Amino acid sequence: MSKAEYVFKITLVGDGAVGKTSIRNRYMGYGFSSSHLMTLGADFAVTEKEMVPNEIWKFQIWDVAGQPMFSEVRPRFYRGSMGALLVFDVTDRNTFKNCTMWVREVYQYCGKEAIPIILLANKTDLRNRKSVNLKQAEKFIRILNEGTASFGVTNHLLETSAKTGLNIDTAFEKLGKAIRASF
Repeated sequence: MSKAEYVFKITLVGDGAVGKTSIRNRYMGYGFSSSHLMTLGADFAVTEKEMVPNEIWKFQIWDVAGQPMFSEVRPRFYRGSMGALLVFDVTDRNTFKNCTMWVREVYQYCGKEAIPIILLANKTDLRNRKSVNLKQAEKFIRILNEGTASFGVTNHLLETSAKTGLNIDTAFEKLGKAIRASF
């Protein structure tokens, strides 16, 4: 029996240095590097996984640069996105405050009224330096879900660590399931 193949274009978004590239690299099986190189514009990777019996899911992962100087080029990378992983750094309150801006940008340029978003509270391995209260992140997701419910879109929050691998695979799996449910 042949397996059905699905291609999911997803976008990794969030401020610079929140761990987007590290999350992607961890999911791709490259492990973790503590050095940080700024993404220029966007970086692209493809991986495939057998997520459910008889289905191969190919993830086109667009890792979008988070620095403000790239705001003019980002819109072209969102077009056709079917879902997004929105990442903030639990040790940097400003990266969480900017999540609303990222949601607006994704929705403005993806070409759809709403796509599933998984909010990733990243760098949880640095709990002793944590400055973002997860109750605020839960409230953010509740409000986002109120806005997307009429489109049949449900969004989720996960605590992650690209360093330890905490919930990295789960994040992609949840996003893939949410996208797949829309077919």
